[in-house]
Amino acid sequence: MRIGITGGKGFIGSNLLSRLKEPIVFEGDMKDFCIVKDFVRKCDRIYHLAGLNRAEDGEILTNNLCSTGNLLLATKMSNKRPEIIFASTTQIEWNPDSEYGLVKSIEEDIIKKAEKWCILRIPNVYGPGGKPFYNSVIATFTYQIARDINVSIHDPKAQREFIYIDDLIDCFLKPIFNEYLYPKGEILSMSEVYDYLTSKLGEHENLKKCLEYYE
Repeated sequence: MRIGITGGKGFIGSNLLSRLKEPIVFEGDMKDFCIVKDFVRKCDRIYHLAGLNRAEDGEILTNNLCSTGNLLLATKMSNKRPEIIFASTTQIEWNPDSEYGLVKSIEEDIIKKAEKWCILRIPNVYGPGGKPFYNSVIATFTYQIARDINVSIHDPKAQREFIYIDDLIDCFLKPIFNEYLYPKGEILSMSEVYDYLTSKLGEHENLKKCLEYYE
């Protein structure tokens, strides 16, 4: 099976790449339909991870919908019908009016027009190599703490579900087609995350690994 991946340079994508054998990595602009179509023709399975997480207002919609639309259209206009595994988000449920949550919900509808699809609704992902101020609050906290930068916590009691990157990749490698998957993490408050990185350092091994990455 020839496996392709979009977004291979991102945090999740780079970790997934390390677990795939000779993957076909998409290169170029996914808004260019011809390049997308050539890529699709080569693949039996596609992990679609490409997309903006944060950007100026309107940019996530413009970029991500065009990219995902081109990917699905390419499958319809070629002889290939690859399996598509899509990285979605739980923000669809808890933050549906955000641009990111709204766009992901529309992308899910596009992906479900494929013959074989699997959609993963992913909570907050963390792990060594996460991009501060972009991928997750844990990446931001660990970056700041490692550099003695003051950490500002708006709501210490606010809770989020966090999944470690290795656990998420395990889920990607075991897709169930024409189904939604909900990779499970752990619920932590912002104050708990901070404590595990400071006064309770060492009591949470995966958070400790994240801090060590920046030290």
